[in-house]
Amino acid sequence: MTATGRASAVGFAIDKKGYVALGRSGRYGPALKDCWEYDPENDKWTQKADFPGKARVKAVGVGLNGKGYVGLGYDISGSVYANKYDLKDFWCFDPSNTTNPWTQKADFPSPYTDACVCIAYKNEIFIGCGFDGFGFSRYFWKYNPDKDEWISLNISPGPERVGGTMCTDGERIFYGTGYNTYNQNDWWEYFPVSDSWKNLKRMPDTGRENGLSVSIKDKDSLVHYFVTTGRHFAGNLTGGGVKSDIVEYDAIRNVWYKRGNIPNDAGRENALIFTIDGKGYIGFGENDSNILNDFWCFKP
Repeated sequence: MTATGRASAVGFAIDKKGYVALGRSGRYGPALKDCWEYDPENDKWTQKADFPGKARVKAVGVGLNGKGYVGLGYDISGSVYANKYDLKDFWCFDPSNTTNPWTQKADFPSPYTDACVCIAYKNEIFIGCGFDGFGFSRYFWKYNPDKDEWISLNISPGPERVGGTMCTDGERIFYGTGYNTYNQNDWWEYFPVSDSWKNLKRMPDTGRENGLSVSIKDKDSLVHYFVTTGRHFAGNLTGGGVKSDIVEYDAIRNVWYKRGNIPNDAGRENALIFTIDGKGYIGFGENDSNILNDFWCFKP
């Protein structure tokens, strides 16, 4: 494990290594700046250079072409929730540079930086939705690393939201869940060539926020799309609470299947996930009592 458990952190993979950074070690802080590398072959964690920006929660992190891209999020050092603590800075992490692996890039052009969705697709990074301290967003942007440039996209359909999920296998992109006054259970496909959206079958639950989604290719090259963890925001008597279930979206049949639960897990939110060599790695986050420091591997 990393030196401390954490929630609202970022996790991403570069080549055959995983990386975990930022987040918070307590329910109300403090926020963290450390960065850790995970070697799945040896099941070993190694600390890397700290993130050079402000410590933060609910940032975005994604691996692309041998580098990691980390930024946005929220600065929890403020005494009140205000948009001046929404963070727009964006950084590139190059693990091959052992002396100065972090380089600052162009700021994100939107104030909605808290709990956005984010994926890498082809040679670009797509980021959208989120919260700015006052309201939710449907805005989407893509980032071109070669030009260090942000491009505005069509707004997403459905409600504005925070704490949604987005995943891709490099060919198809799926998006949904989250929260906007009500829990969301909608599911969409995004087509980057036409910058358009298609409405798909809703998830087989009453919605969740702060969950995870991931795509994993099995030994037969069949892609599996999973959604897991998160919270249904409601009272204890109306289905509220954190989740440990794993559900799979069948993109061929446009149906959902329940696939079980994370072992020995009572539920969690604000966890992280990444894939390496056809395996999913999931862990950290928090439940109603504790910040978690466990880490799991699963293979479809």
